[in-house]
Amino acid sequence: MKNLFLVFFLFVQMIHGQNKRFIYQYKYVPDSTNRSNVVKELMFLDITNAKSSFYSHRKNVEDSISIAQAKKGQFYIPNADLLYRIEKNYPDKAFFKTTDYGLGKIKVEDDRKMEWKIFPDKQKIGEYNTQKAITNFGGRQWTAWFSSDITIQDGPYKFKGLPGLIIKIEDNTHSHAFELVGVKNINSDLQYPELNAQAKVISLTQEKFIELFTNYRKDPAASTRQLYMQGKIIDQKDSSGNFRTGTEVVREVEKLTKERLKKDNNIIEIDWLQGL
Repeated sequence: MKNLFLVFFLFVQMIHGQNKRFIYQYKYVPDSTNRSNVVKELMFLDITNAKSSFYSHRKNVEDSISIAQAKKGQFYIPNADLLYRIEKNYPDKAFFKTTDYGLGKIKVEDDRKMEWKIFPDKQKIGEYNTQKAITNFGGRQWTAWFSSDITIQDGPYKFKGLPGLIIKIEDNTHSHAFELVGVKNINSDLQYPELNAQAKVISLTQEKFIELFTNYRKDPAASTRQLYMQGKIIDQKDSSGNFRTGTEVVREVEKLTKERLKKDNNIIEIDWLQGL
């Protein structure tokens, strides 16, 4: 029994003493009219020092490909659905970063405090002893199971503030669910592959972002057309070497965006859609 306790103690210390990647399986229903379509995505929560970064594994790969193609002078349209990245600076700040919504590179500060209600209910999830907690966030009620054995007050997406790492969390409509499926060591100097690294990052308040987000959902091609009119979308070759005019590029981006948004009516922060 003492040996088992020692092994567990060393495991906990290992989690705290090194830079870690917590790997979550994210299951979500993007289209509320088609609940049989459940999308699965691997998400990474990278924790180093006093900050964390949460993002899609597939987007990470696609962004790396985009950068490599751009260096060859070729155009590549990433095939990823979850285009955001969440960065947290402990203990209070969370930042929503994306190149989506036709707004350029944006960074949205979110300092909302999550009000958690902790319950005595406990559950074993994999190798972790967890406890139940509930909060309301983004227009949804969420039930989380956290492990105080890993005293990192973090979790997937923007969720944080519990006395332990969130192992599993799901909203009450069963539309969005995250569950921890793996842990690995990472280097402290790990850098996310930044697209258009020299582009200016636009900082927005939560309120301003909602306003711009609403306008985007109403006319998702507005900024693309504006870029074309300014001569910033030119004739080019795609990743297969096929020539396309700027007009064709705009038309394809507009088509893909409209198709994606039509089936994206059940977003994680559903209250963003209230103004539509």
